[in-house]
Amino acid sequence: MPELPEVQTILNELENKLSDRTIQDLHCFHPRTLYRDTELSSNFFPAKITDFERRGKFILIHLDNEITIIIHLGMTGKLVLDRARQGKHNYERACFYLSGKERIHFIDIRTFGKIVLCLSKNTAKFLPELGVDPLSDDFNISYMQKTLKNHKTSIKNMLMDQKIIAGLGNIYANEILYRAKINPETPASSLTPTKISRLIKTTKSILKEALDKNGTSISDYRRIDDKKGEFQNFLQIYQKTYCPQGHPVKKLKQGGRSTYYCPICQK
Repeated sequence: MPELPEVQTILNELENKLSDRTIQDLHCFHPRTLYRDTELSSNFFPAKITDFERRGKFILIHLDNEITIIIHLGMTGKLVLDRARQGKHNYERACFYLSGKERIHFIDIRTFGKIVLCLSKNTAKFLPELGVDPLSDDFNISYMQKTLKNHKTSIKNMLMDQKIIAGLGNIYANEILYRAKINPETPASSLTPTKISRLIKTTKSILKEALDKNGTSISDYRRIDDKKGEFQNFLQIYQKTYCPQGHPVKKLKQGGRSTYYCPICQK
C-alpha cells in the first residue's frame, strides 16, 4: 500500500500539473470504487480545482463548488495522467476527464482503492480517525510521551496505527526502527525519552529522504507519469538478507505484517 511519501509525491505532481484546471466529468467502471455523499445534488461537474491536501494516506482535491474529492489508493491503486491514450487501461476503475483533453486514470488491480465525492463541509464524515502527521510540528516528544505512556503494544505496531500517527505503513516502520536502533518488539510504553527523540528525528529524516526520491516502488506504486519512485534503492533493512553492517537480518510477523530487523543493531 502506498504510504505517506508515495501519496505526497502523487499529490505534489497533481498540484503541479492540475492547479486551476477544470474537471469536466468523472466516469466510474467498477461498483465498489466510487462513493457519493447523499447530500450531493446530481450536477457537480464541471468544476474547477482550487486546492490539494493530504491527510495521512488520503488525497483530497477541493473544488470551487464546495465539493471535495477524497482518493484512497488502497493496496494497488495508482493515478495516471495522460492525453494521448484512447480507451481504458487494464484494471481501470474510474477516469477523470479534464479541460485540455487530458485524463486521470484510476487503475486498481485489487479494487481496494476508493474515490469519494462529498460536500467539503462533510469531509470528516468520510475519513477515518487519524492521528498526527509525522511531518508536522505536532509529531514531537511531548505528543509521543503522552501517547506511548499507556501503550503496551510493540513500537512497530504503534507506528503503523493510523489513529496515532497518520501515514506510516510497513515499509517505513521497518526502516525507521532500524535506523533509530530500536527493536521492533520493544513495548511502546518502555521507550526512554532519548529513544523517543531519536525515533521522531529518524522518522522525519527518512520520510523527507523518501520524498526526495519520489517514494518507494516495490510493487504497484507509480507516479502520475506511470514511472517508479527510487527510494527502494536506498532501503537498508526491508526485505534484506543482511543489514548495512553485514549482520544477518531476522524476519518475524507482527500484526500480520512482515518485520525485518537486525538483532545486533536493534538490541
